[in-house]
Amino acid sequence: MDYKFEMPKYFPKEFDEKFDKFPNAKLVEVEKDGISPEGYHALSVFPEYFKINDKWVLALQSRMDTVAVAIDEPGNERVDVVEFRNLKKGDKVVVGRKEDGSEGIYVYTEGFVDKSEKEEATFGFREGRSRETAFSKDYDELYEVLKYEKENNGYVTWVLGTATSLDEESDDALARIVENGYANAIFCGTAAVAYDLERAKFNTVEGQEEYLNSQNTRENFYEIINRVNEVGSIKEYVEKEGIETGFVAAAVRNNVNLVIAGTIRDRYTFNDTYNNVYEAQDEMRRNIKKSSTVIMSSAILFTIATGNMTPSYNEINGVIRPVFMYTVDIQEFAVNKLSDRGTLTAKTMVTNSQDFIKNIDRNLNQK
Repeated sequence: MDYKFEMPKYFPKEFDEKFDKFPNAKLVEVEKDGISPEGYHALSVFPEYFKINDKWVLALQSRMDTVAVAIDEPGNERVDVVEFRNLKKGDKVVVGRKEDGSEGIYVYTEGFVDKSEKEEATFGFREGRSRETAFSKDYDELYEVLKYEKENNGYVTWVLGTATSLDEESDDALARIVENGYANAIFCGTAAVAYDLERAKFNTVEGQEEYLNSQNTRENFYEIINRVNEVGSIKEYVEKEGIETGFVAAAVRNNVNLVIAGTIRDRYTFNDTYNNVYEAQDEMRRNIKKSSTVIMSSAILFTIATGNMTPSYNEINGVIRPVFMYTVDIQEFAVNKLSDRGTLTAKTMVTNSQDFIKNIDRNLNQK
């Protein structure tokens, strides 16, 4: 099936006379770092406008679990989206709970809906789907989205669980995806990286040779972390040992940002791992702020974390456009969990993540 990709157009909110009568948003200064004033307005993933100095200002990168900090300098009005812990004394926080404009706050849910057409535009809010759903159109769309991002300096972030690294073919497929310019950042845990490097060095995963029923061990898993940390960093180890296979080596060769976030389950991590949760969040957000497409595969906790910090829209190359989000997992529960947590714009695909990666590779790199 041929799929013709067109970037959904953003239709700015038109504020009529009714909105002229509404007051400016109420601003209250922060008195102590990290403590928001009472009655703060909590942002969502939707586009949101704030009336500042009688102007309706769009907050860029609106996202979950954040507050709006207004800059009310005449002629330079803007709204910064700030995590609670990053608030500083003197910041002017928007206060108010009504979202219809009557308190100078307007949540806009129809930014990518062309009202001149009968049907909703391509970018819309979708319900979770099941394993009975046909995903052929979604694959065709994703292929074209990734081609568009590569050709137009987009920023593609992948969020990965360990499943991809456990299989030689899917790991190699991901490496080709990285090598061919379809990834700019990768979020994952320690295990995904360790399994990849273990296979590259020892030709095992959890001590088991591919497709053999020998007993699993953790020896090579910890040994690879030992060796990497002894050298200093993942990049230094890959270059020193001449590692050529796997997605980690491909990421190093192509300067793809590899963000490894630690978890409470980790017994041993790389020097490169962010073991402080706030530092991990900060580095993930640094990449998400630039992201135009996010693909989350078989990593439910990382998926929820990433999805909640990803805006449904962004300004990319001077254009307001949607941020495309895909969640992929063999479990319906896993892919639909993100929408339960408030991220309504992710497209879900219920499938084996290893097959998913190989399909992407086959259609982008092997045609």
